Parts: sequence; C-alpha cells; structure tokens
Amino acid sequence: MVEAGLIVVVCLAIAVSVVIVKRGADRSGKPVENTELPDIELDVNLQAQMRTLASQGHTEQAIKLLRKQAKLSPHEATLVVHALMVGRVFPDPSAAANASETGRSAVIDDELLGRLHALVAQDPVKRTAAIQLLRDRTGMNVRDARRFVNAL
Repeated sequence: MVEAGLIVVVCLAIAVSVVIVKRGADRSGKPVENTELPDIELDVNLQAQMRTLASQGHTEQAIKLLRKQAKLSPHEATLVVHALMVGRVFPDPSAAANASETGRSAVIDDELLGRLHALVAQDPVKRTAAIQLLRDRTGMNVRDARRFVNAL
C-alpha cells in the first residue's frame, strides 16, 4: 500500500516537472514589461527633487510624486526615477524652447556621449572640458552637468 502511494507521488512529480519544462520552452524569453524609458520632458526642479528623494532612500515617495506630477504608470515612473538616480537628464520643456531659439539641443545623443567619454578619459579629475561641452550643447546648468559627467 505504501509502495503504491509512493509510485503515485513520483509519477505526479514527473508529470508536473514535464508541464513546467514545457511551459518554460513555450515562452519567448521577452520581459513581461517594457524596459524602454518613456519619451517625456520634466521640469529641472522636479528632476532635482526626484534625485534628492531617491538619494535619501525615499525612492517610493519619489516614484509616487513623479506619477502624480507627470501622469506616468507605476512602471514608467520607476524607470524614470532609476534613470535619474544614475545621472540621466530629461529635457526641460522651458529649456527645450530656449534651446531651439539659441540653436542648442537639449538631447544627449550617442555622438555627444562618445565625446563626453573621451573628454572624461583625458581629464578624469576635473572633467571641466566635458562639463563645459555638455553645458554648451544642452543648455544644462553647472550642477546638473557636473552630476551627469560624474555619473559617466
């Protein structure tokens, strides 16, 4: 009787294992949620506030505030806050308008990022040339430019 019960349990375990392996093989391997950052413009003051909250360990509060201010989904707000924590700068709507008038671009493209990396490698201590280039190209203030370059 005990042997028959043991055989049934082993057979059920094998059947469940086969079902689990089969389901795993059917999945495409893609992440469940989108991991791309939303294309948004954020006020510079809001970005600074999010960075401050996150650096003080209040990441959840930063996410909630960003969701309320920018009307983002929880997942998008989380991605944006984490991007802000590592030094990403989102364009400021007012700075973008000023940048178009002065010929500056508020977007950090791959070419600019490559030049910034090269300048940081040449002067790893002060990084003044990289900070100045970033300010000239984007219209960013000194504090944000320094924070961005230091995060590289």
